[in-house]
Amino acid sequence: MFNAPSMIESEPTPVPRFPAGLGEDGTGEAIALLARMAKQDSSALSELHGLWSPILLGIACRMLGDRREAEEAVQDTFIRMWHRSVDYDPKLSPPFVWAFGVMRGYCIDRLRYRHRGKRDSSRVVPIHLHAPPEEMEDARVMALDDWRRVRSALDVLGKDERQCLELAVFLEYSHSEISEHLGTPLGTVKNRLRRALLKVRNQLSRHEF
Repeated sequence: MFNAPSMIESEPTPVPRFPAGLGEDGTGEAIALLARMAKQDSSALSELHGLWSPILLGIACRMLGDRREAEEAVQDTFIRMWHRSVDYDPKLSPPFVWAFGVMRGYCIDRLRYRHRGKRDSSRVVPIHLHAPPEEMEDARVMALDDWRRVRSALDVLGKDERQCLELAVFLEYSHSEISEHLGTPLGTVKNRLRRALLKVRNQLSRHEF
């Protein structure tokens, strides 16, 4: 079995949002590497790991707030990509968007487990999500254009509105759980969620999916 190389950066660079330019693969290098991986070429996975692991590690650290867990999520991501490379279709999503979606799924699973096991924690772990949810089973993400539209819709939200929406949608918190977790009155939480959903709905209604 292929053993992914160790992380090459001692300290990840903070990444506030999905890195510009990585969504396109203009040279076709990543697609070619994935095609080689589909043919069980382990050197292609090693090359892709060297190309993407630093930026993915930075994103995972921002999402999880824990270096060790972030490294594990990145390693899990490349292992899954290795096994599922034969199913990758560049017509469905660009390579890095696909990889980002796989890793984000692992990070969300870790956050769900962490929060469900520590309901009494007063510490808020920010979840910097800039892409729509996908089913972890097939590790696919929506087309890049649709993903950009959803990201734009989320970008119109205020910080407090977005935080409430992320806890409700991605961690499946109830209104009362969000209120307790953030130390915010229940009525305020409901109002923020109502405003957030309205803003997102209005933003997405401008596009046909």
